[in-house]
Amino acid sequence: MTRPTLRFRPLRPAVASDRPSTLDLLLTITPPPVAAAASLRERPPLNLALVIDRSGSMSGTKLSYARKAARFLAGELTGRDRLAIVSFDDEVQIVVPSRPVSDPQPFIAAINTIHSGGSTALFDGWRAGATQVAEHLDPAAMNRVLLLSDGQANHGLTDTDQIANKVAGLTQRGISTSAFGLGDDFDEDLMGAMAAAGDGTLAHIETPSQLADLYASELQGLTSTFGRRVSLGVRGKHGAEVVDLLNDLTPTTAGNHQLPNLRAGQELNVGLRLELPAWVPNQEILSVRLAWEAPGSGDRQSLVEHLHLPVMESEELKQLEPDDAVAEQLALLRANRERRRVITELDRGDVASASDSLRLLYSGLAAMPTSPRLEQELNLLSDKLTMLKSDPKRGRKRLRNESQRSSLNVWESVDGPRD
Repeated sequence: MTRPTLRFRPLRPAVASDRPSTLDLLLTITPPPVAAAASLRERPPLNLALVIDRSGSMSGTKLSYARKAARFLAGELTGRDRLAIVSFDDEVQIVVPSRPVSDPQPFIAAINTIHSGGSTALFDGWRAGATQVAEHLDPAAMNRVLLLSDGQANHGLTDTDQIANKVAGLTQRGISTSAFGLGDDFDEDLMGAMAAAGDGTLAHIETPSQLADLYASELQGLTSTFGRRVSLGVRGKHGAEVVDLLNDLTPTTAGNHQLPNLRAGQELNVGLRLELPAWVPNQEILSVRLAWEAPGSGDRQSLVEHLHLPVMESEELKQLEPDDAVAEQLALLRANRERRRVITELDRGDVASASDSLRLLYSGLAAMPTSPRLEQELNLLSDKLTMLKSDPKRGRKRLRNESQRSSLNVWESVDGPRD
């Protein structure tokens, strides 16, 4: 299989013929699996810029681990790959201009010279890294900026929307951006906006010791990317109307929705709710168009699928058992959305209402049939309830990170934060 598959998974496998009805639907997109025999030579080359915040707050352990992780990254690349190292505080330094990594030692030596300084010109640092990638833009490569910061943009351009627009402009040219926030002081809204606009990865690194795992995961994701600049178009037919999209997806200029990169072996789920009039047998309900670019090709590829379902009288339809796996996935997507409402309450300073909303969300999920995935979600919510009592700021960061899982690639440490 060299193309993704797109499956329609309705909560109930029919629609009503005698009156209007609601259809809850899960779209499951499955990229091809990783080829067992794929070798390093077969992966696309990488054209990367690593942009490291060296502002004063990065001094000590944080910067030490950042340098260590940068050395790891240089050691994992080959002569087929390019790497630039950029550091910034209120000024930007091109530590190593973009060049092939035929020998990692010059990169490692240069990385060791990075020391902490002043304030945080985050946009200027990102722009310098993007320029390094753009100067050697290779349509056959994965071209990406990896941004690491522990703080908030407080020098130069600082407006979130303006920065995200600049990032999106580079994405259209084929240069993606991943945003890695370190510690508890970075601006999670800005970093999330940059990762979403940049078609990249978002990560919240709670301890510097997680950095090496993050860079290893990012390299694996880059080398297993099957499709980039992915879009999803959904169109109701014959009076069927899409009234809700559970994922928080960025709209495209063509009226579709942006999806994360398609990575081999990694499913994407999109939740929809449709309102239908009384339905006629054999009538198309929905058409879906998935489009993407394969690494190494600027040509758009697409896959179109059409949904038809059996019809029956509404009383019979009520007797059908819902698909538990679909119900669970839809509930998890709604839980991501509910986190965004909790964040709004926190931003108003209403921690009590935020906690009440989380408890209500927890109770709803706890009433569903148990599963390992649901247990994991309940543990996450329990952790946030505890955090809101002791450290609301940290709880907000984690909630924001989790809320974006349905719209972009969010890195999650396998073992959780560790010292």
